[in-house]
Formats: sequence, structure tokens, C-alpha cells
Amino acid sequence: TRGAARSPAGRRPAWEAADESRRSEIRQHNAAWTYSQFLHGEQGAMVCAAKIVEVVPDLDAKFYAATQTMDEARHVETFSRFLQDKVDLVYPINTHLTSLLEDTLRDSRWDMPYLGMQVLIEGLALAAFGVLRDMAPQDSLAKQLLAYVMQDEARHVAFGRISLKDYYSALTEAERDEREEFVVDACYLMRDRFRGEEVFETLGLDVQACAEWVDTSPLMIQFRSHLFSRIVPIVKD
Repeated sequence: TRGAARSPAGRRPAWEAADESRRSEIRQHNAAWTYSQFLHGEQGAMVCAAKIVEVVPDLDAKFYAATQTMDEARHVETFSRFLQDKVDLVYPINTHLTSLLEDTLRDSRWDMPYLGMQVLIEGLALAAFGVLRDMAPQDSLAKQLLAYVMQDEARHVAFGRISLKDYYSALTEAERDEREEFVVDACYLMRDRFRGEEVFETLGLDVQACAEWVDTSPLMIQFRSHLFSRIVPIVKD
């Protein structure tokens, strides 16, 4: 959890003004929020993968999506146990992530779960996992957990990329425009998801002031740039 507190999402103004007891509380809540959103993202991925099994026309893709559904179920169990047994605190799902999952699952077109989940949510999660893994103390449980989950997620993102590449090359311009609008709207939701306003509110901090720091801090701008740059080559492909 200490690695999560040192992440670029750290609450800098509140942290500098806090004594050690308050810092311990901030560290716990920051870690709880971060890993809780990972948990909820994996729950959404499990549902999306199950939907892909149902709607995708290709049999091989159905088989792969079935194995991914099992992967995601394992990730849900892992993050849930980590939060309950080690962090001792769980946050509810972020409203922006909820909106993106609803948009992804509500769409009847078979490619949208791939685009929403495997390219955007999983792609950004993979980048965030990497940042936290690199910042976590050596040989820590958090570092090992993230490294194992990343092995699965890299395959999932590659699967979505391969599955959509040929299909999207045959779309009409109008159909491509619809997907592009979805990607842009989804990226705004994912940007706002990283604000962590729930933590500020729970800790009794000035939510607006903290959110403004997250939006304008060079540290957070660099963090967001790093995360979103990871999905640019996939979308381009």
C-alpha cells in the first residue's frame, strides 16, 4: 500500500500538511481507492468478456473470450482478497467507470465490448498497473500481485487489438466515426476517473481544491500522459 501512496495520484497538498497519523490514514485510503477501482474494472472486464462469448461471431474468439472470463474472475478474487485482508478498506465503483461500463455493455454491436474494455479500460489499467508495480517496494505483495495480473492483461489487450484490426479496416466512414466518438468520450471519462474525488470527500478534504491540483499538477499531467500514450498505438492500429 505504501507504493500506492507514492504514486502520481498522491494527494500532495493534503500530504504536506499532515502529521504521521494523518499520512497513514491518507496512505490507506489512497491505496484502498486505487485497488478498489482495479477490482471494479476487473469485475466489468469479466462481464464484458462473458458478453463477447455470447455475441462475437467467430468460434475461436468465443473460446478465447471464455478463457479471459476465467482470468478476470481470478483477478476479481485476487484484488478482493488483497483489499479485505491487507488494505482493510474497500471503495465503491467510481461513477465515471460505471458510465463507461454501461455504455460498453448497452451497445448491441459485437465489437463495442472489445473497444470499450480490451482497448480502453484494459489498456489504461495495464499502464496503471505498470506504474504501481514499478513504484512498489521490492518483493512486496502488491508488486507480485500486479506483475501476475499484468501477464494476463497484456494478452487481453493484444486479443482486442488483433480482433478489431481487420474488422475496422472494412467499416464505412460513418461507422468508423461512431467508434471514434465513443473512444473520445470514453477517454474523457477515464481522465476524470483518475481524480479520486471519493477519497478527498471521505477524508474531509476540500474536494474542489484537491481536484484542481490533480487537474493542474505537472506530476499528474505527466502521469495521465503516460497512461493515455499507451493506448494511442492500439487505437491507431
